[in-house]
Amino acid sequence: MGFGRAGQKHFNVPALSNIMPLHKVWAEYFTKDMPDHVLVYLTQRRGLSGSVIKRHQLGWNKFRITIPIFGRNGALAFLKLARLPEENPELPKFSCWPSGNSAELYGWENIKLKPAVLVICEGELDRLVLESRGIPAVTGTAGANVFLPKWADALSSMPNLFVCFDRDEAGRKGAEQVAGLLPHARIVELPEEVGRGGDITDYFVRLGKSVTDFRKLLDEATPIPEEQKQRLVEKNSGVRPDHKGRAIYSSDPRIQFIK
Repeated sequence: MGFGRAGQKHFNVPALSNIMPLHKVWAEYFTKDMPDHVLVYLTQRRGLSGSVIKRHQLGWNKFRITIPIFGRNGALAFLKLARLPEENPELPKFSCWPSGNSAELYGWENIKLKPAVLVICEGELDRLVLESRGIPAVTGTAGANVFLPKWADALSSMPNLFVCFDRDEAGRKGAEQVAGLLPHARIVELPEEVGRGGDITDYFVRLGKSVTDFRKLLDEATPIPEEQKQRLVEKNSGVRPDHKGRAIYSSDPRIQFIK
């Protein structure tokens, strides 16, 4: 049992998975009644376009923003739940429903479309910020430090691949990890003015940067140095963890994978 807005009690959303089997209908159902204040938050404070919100079926389950995560086969894998900033800050910013989910790549459809440019970013909402500006993007769903080799295998044929993570130590290490799995990928460095821990949303929304500005960052992006790249390739070679049927817990404190 938990509490919603104005102290009203509500049932713990993850527990509902015991009585409601996961189906894509839930992604559609939660899109029906998004309150105005949630829509304002997504469009004005998070920088998402109305068309992207609709296309990616963002919704509201009365307590959290719902972001449907679809697997490679197009089936609904789970819902990522995002709390609003005015909610209890002790709660994780993101959680997953139902329980027992593995990490997933968010944006498989872009790999199938094979765009001329593809950005690997850090976080679902950052991905949708880029999509709202016509820039195809994908992201892992378990934080900066989780990027599975099978995702890299699927992305290896993308000719113009960029990695743009948050401007902090976790983001730097995460970007290097991805580059070790995808040696041809180029790392995009967000400018110092986004601040420590600044992300793509800060770049576009808080700083008011344009798509043209971002494309300049892409032009300036470079692969990691060859010597460092070789060390990472050697470190990652032979690592093929099997994550089927196991929950993954991210070290990112914003994310809670519910067991």
